[in-house]
Amino acid sequence: MDEYDLIASQIKSFNNDYIFKIKNKLLSEKYLIIICGPTAIGKSKIALILAMIFNTNLISVDSMQSYIGMDIGTDKQDFNKYGVKQFLINICKPDHFLTSVEYRDNAREIIKCEFFNKSKIPILAGGSGLHIRAIVDDLMEAPEGDHDLRKRIKNEISIYNLEHFYEKLKNIDPLYASKISPNDERRIIRALEVYEKTGKKFSDFQNKWKDRKSIYNCIFIGLNSDRKKLYENIENRINEMIKNGLVEEVEKLVKMGYKNSFSMQQAIGYKELIKYFDGKQTLENAIDEIKKNTKHLAKKQITWFKADNRINWIAVNNYDNIYNLINEILKIIYSRIFYEKN
Repeated sequence: MDEYDLIASQIKSFNNDYIFKIKNKLLSEKYLIIICGPTAIGKSKIALILAMIFNTNLISVDSMQSYIGMDIGTDKQDFNKYGVKQFLINICKPDHFLTSVEYRDNAREIIKCEFFNKSKIPILAGGSGLHIRAIVDDLMEAPEGDHDLRKRIKNEISIYNLEHFYEKLKNIDPLYASKISPNDERRIIRALEVYEKTGKKFSDFQNKWKDRKSIYNCIFIGLNSDRKKLYENIENRINEMIKNGLVEEVEKLVKMGYKNSFSMQQAIGYKELIKYFDGKQTLENAIDEIKKNTKHLAKKQITWFKADNRINWIAVNNYDNIYNLINEILKIIYSRIFYEKN
């Protein structure tokens, strides 16, 4: 019996009636459990243990894990050996542009057909705040992507350069432009696309998110820790990824022709190593850049999630073992479903 099985077994045997009561309430009122927080905080591990306790499956809310072949750098885990299935992992090739709308529609269909219709509790786990909101909230939506329009803008960027179009976006929508990098081609194109189709600024759609209302009963569990400890976890994880073959994985994907795909150009761990293979930096510098960018991502994720007052935060470093941490999460779930309203 390994660590996960042992923990799940201990918790079930500790108070099986308690678990049974929580599970029945979650099922009868069709709750979603969302495990969120910054990268390298341990979301997958916690979600797996909860899935085993409640005899259910998981939905990954990490858009980069959707891409086939991008395994080590996205920290995909094989939970099949524990009897837990993960949805929205390995659903498309790296050259497919997976929009948040497509992601949302897939997730909602899975929640309905694979969980509610089968009397299972949906557990969502991941660090993409955008995709979590898209799935669970009723939002004013920007229009669907227009392939032809996007292609035209992209071709114009190749002629006039990205800086020119970032300046154009600053004139149209200075608020949104101030929130993104001048080098973020994907978001620049999307904002210009939306403006051309609707005549409305992309930030107008984003501002409507403040009035969001969830379409599900949700319990949000946010994991956080001391910043120093989190950054240490990030360093260790990336060192382990390199040891496990991340460089070779990126090289293989480059040779398969995916170097210029959206996913490879955006995903941390891949875009930095592409520069190494292009001879633009050393491997040592690429690894340092991966660590720096991952820490920056973690900081952004914390800022994003802290703005959502529905999240119940847990400082994971306050618990001396995972058993106590899981028990604390169960207490929060129990309190929310029996004593509080979402």
